[in-house]
Amino acid sequence: MSAPPISPIKGLRAWGAPLGTAVVASTPADFQVHEQLGFRATGDGPHLLIHVEKRDLATAEAIRRLARYWGVSPKNIGYAGRKDRQAVTRQWLTLPWPEDASLPPVGAVEEGMHLLAVARHRRKLRVGAHVGNRFRLVLRDLEVSGKALEQRLKCIAFQGVPNYFGPQRFGRDGRNLERAMAWSHGDPRARPRGRSERGMLLSTLRSECFNRVLAARVADRSWNRPAGDDVVILDGRGSVFPATRESPGRLQRRAAGLELHATGPLPGRPGGNMELQPSLMEHEAQALGAMRDVPAWLAEMKLEASRRSLRLLPSGLCWHQPEPDQLVLEFTLPPGGYATTVLREVVNWSAPE
Repeated sequence: MSAPPISPIKGLRAWGAPLGTAVVASTPADFQVHEQLGFRATGDGPHLLIHVEKRDLATAEAIRRLARYWGVSPKNIGYAGRKDRQAVTRQWLTLPWPEDASLPPVGAVEEGMHLLAVARHRRKLRVGAHVGNRFRLVLRDLEVSGKALEQRLKCIAFQGVPNYFGPQRFGRDGRNLERAMAWSHGDPRARPRGRSERGMLLSTLRSECFNRVLAARVADRSWNRPAGDDVVILDGRGSVFPATRESPGRLQRRAAGLELHATGPLPGRPGGNMELQPSLMEHEAQALGAMRDVPAWLAEMKLEASRRSLRLLPSGLCWHQPEPDQLVLEFTLPPGGYATTVLREVVNWSAPE
């Protein structure tokens, strides 16, 4: 099994060729993301839990601006997940706040940022603390048959899509991935400058490894049908266990019922009690192709191995067409899911530079 060239996501599609073309995020308001936290502020403590709406602003830049505005260190501002820049996004953040100080008022903070709500909280927000993201996407210049579009979206709503990491993960034109590969091959010019850049490059390599394994499973149509040697994950709960715990018939029934999904590798040092079947290890190694040596290098970098679902389920998927050449899509994804991964199963999409 040959591996695709080093590039952003080029993996196979599960539900056939794209139905046509469309432009997404023509304006920031065409790409809206609302982060869902899943819990409320404790009402007391040394932090503020704030709900911020930002426009055309990446999370990292928003944090830098808020740190300057309130006179705190950016390192002390907590967030659950990074959000797209060219979008209107609502997300939650925490920042340290004196317990004897009054709460700041809601309203405009800086250009492009609006404080929606604020309350005291006991803990700093950690990455992954949210339960999901609700997306509202407006696709313009749509050239798709209405009947085919309806059929494709219903298929996605009931069966999900391959859980690829989106192109954002790999940098513009795949440059982050190219640099990460160069670093893994010992090129001193590619070495990261600082902890944040190091983590970004390592995550990029892990993401490409996962995408290659997933592309191979899409090619043999097993991405949504776990086999007996798979490691599976419970939907919505993150519990991972060997597929051998289930009888073959029950395994397929639970997979068809969207209760569990096969997983793919996020390489690193083996940990816990999870031992992979030799047949699964060989299949995944073959799928990596030219990146077959990367998992061992990632283990040397002291990353802990984990597993990620091969299937992504967009919940609450709904759509309408206000105009024949427009499509409005709304759906919720779990943490780590990419809206562009859903889009690629429908159309060839493009976005303004």
